[in-house]
Amino acid sequence: MMKSQELSNKSLQTLAIPRAKRTFAKIVLALFVFLFGQMTAMTFADEGGGAVPGVEESLKQLRDKQDWELNQMDRLGEKVLIPAGEFTMGNSEGLDDQQPEHTVYVGKFYMDAYEVTQLQYEFVMEKNPSYLKNCPLCPVEKVTYHQAKSYCEKLGKRLPTEAEWEKAAKGGIEGNFYWNGDNPDEFAWFGNNSDGRPHPVGEKKPNPYGLYDMAGNVWEWVEDWYDADYYKNSRKRNPTGPKDGENRVIRGGGWGYLPELLSHTHRGNHPPGTRHIDGGFRCASDTRIH
Repeated sequence: MMKSQELSNKSLQTLAIPRAKRTFAKIVLALFVFLFGQMTAMTFADEGGGAVPGVEESLKQLRDKQDWELNQMDRLGEKVLIPAGEFTMGNSEGLDDQQPEHTVYVGKFYMDAYEVTQLQYEFVMEKNPSYLKNCPLCPVEKVTYHQAKSYCEKLGKRLPTEAEWEKAAKGGIEGNFYWNGDNPDEFAWFGNNSDGRPHPVGEKKPNPYGLYDMAGNVWEWVEDWYDADYYKNSRKRNPTGPKDGENRVIRGGGWGYLPELLSHTHRGNHPPGTRHIDGGFRCASDTRIH
């Protein structure tokens, strides 16, 4: 993906890309723009040194594209403070692995307001593993747990724990759906309204904390190993899941699921190397990282 010499220090610092890499990228891209203009001028300039057909327009389109990307990166970098406190985790009427309901205390942390997009992932990781490409603002998908974890760590962040994710998803309300009886079409992409594909992040209404797409669109990896019986002996303060296991937990449901399966207490799980077309993630951090 093209980046320009106009990349702002603020945007680059937001992405926490190493200084040497940022400097090298700016030099290379500045050189590319210069050589592009020179080569095109030599090819198309008339004998009288007139204007070069199409060069200015091409460069303008390039700058416009880069400006749009930077604006989107700033918007998508929004973090939301999830306050410390207790909440009810699990569902007494849910599947066995959601029981028993139990009170959990989670310390304050920050959560990405949006699922990580293809634009962000490709900028940081220099690749786009998604099956449904050409949608830069759609959530990146077909990422493994390891790829998701690596992305977050490159930015000085981490994957949320399962308890952090559920607390954030509920948005401070008690219940299994943060729309609390309202029309789910207004809050989530799922099997009834998605047309069989993911959609750009942030198009639906957020939950009470200001987090978008915490239900539907794509499943989200969390840090915990999966254990169907973990809630029976989970610690009460800042639980981090079992010490080991075979599968990692995924949360939130995806664009192909029925609305009743988008419950914030629903627990999915996959081997950490799994890549699904409805599997993505978002990051968390203990401090606000700009």
